[in-house]
Amino acid sequence: MSRTSADASHEAIDPAVLEQASLWMARLWSDDISEAQREACLAWRQASPEHERAWQQLQAIDGRLAALPRHAARSELFSSSQVSRRGLLQWGGLAVLLGGLGFGLPRTPQWQRQFADYATGIGESREVTLSDGTHLVLDTDTAIDIRFDAHQRRLHLLRGGVLITTAKTPDARAFSVMTQEGLSYPLGTCFSVQQHSDSTQVAVYEGRVALERRGSNERTTLDAGQHAAMSADGITPPELLEPAGLARFQGRLVAESMRVSEVVEILARYRHGVVRCAPEVADRRVSGVFSLQDTDRALASLADALSLKVVYRTPFWVTVMPRSDGES
Repeated sequence: MSRTSADASHEAIDPAVLEQASLWMARLWSDDISEAQREACLAWRQASPEHERAWQQLQAIDGRLAALPRHAARSELFSSSQVSRRGLLQWGGLAVLLGGLGFGLPRTPQWQRQFADYATGIGESREVTLSDGTHLVLDTDTAIDIRFDAHQRRLHLLRGGVLITTAKTPDARAFSVMTQEGLSYPLGTCFSVQQHSDSTQVAVYEGRVALERRGSNERTTLDAGQHAAMSADGITPPELLEPAGLARFQGRLVAESMRVSEVVEILARYRHGVVRCAPEVADRRVSGVFSLQDTDRALASLADALSLKVVYRTPFWVTVMPRSDGES
């Protein structure tokens, strides 16, 4: 019995063929495309049914991009003079190799930052006041969507962290923050939410916040001065909040007897490239205040405090190491 066209369309496509299709489509989008190149593209499509399926899959991606919400169409991905439609397809076509638009691509950091309602890059922070008066401070590498309607006010934290001070004006619509682990319901408050790879961290500075884990009836309420985490395993018991937690949204890392490896790990979130420490200094402890807005200065301060050295193999590859004998 012959297979239907629908059956054929769901067959797996060789990643190399998808990449070829994306490059052909990018050429057709260029301003200097020749008739010979158009004919060569058509010949490539007709050479194999798999070629044509790959072409149609990328055509579907083009249609989905055209149908994106207005805020997405205005994102830097389209407005930047350095990013062309052809470049977008080459990037998008390669992303198809990771699972296809609608599956792998929307989960990548680049996609989330480009198409979120509000976002920050690595090392950036941003303050936003929403239509209801709620104030947000977005931490480094953060993406968030806003969904306000007649019945609810919901923030969807896609990645990163956000400090939220809810509006003082009464509003009958319920307010919530959604992450992949569950929901947070503030009760007139100032609180932060951090989305990690396998958990959501919530800290309350004023008021109260109710946590509700996704897919269960488990619910916990945090008071001011408490924090907890939600994960697939449940909600951790509330613990006392570290006073220094709020400082990160003010561009400062306050370390109190913190391991060097922990300081380096936090600083790495605020700069591009790789930042690491040598094993022999990882467990040394330091106290102090370090800038998250100038991580080079923070690394220099860390080195001075513990008589270490910072080695830059490139601006994007940095290691904190012990000083050799005689080094100043």
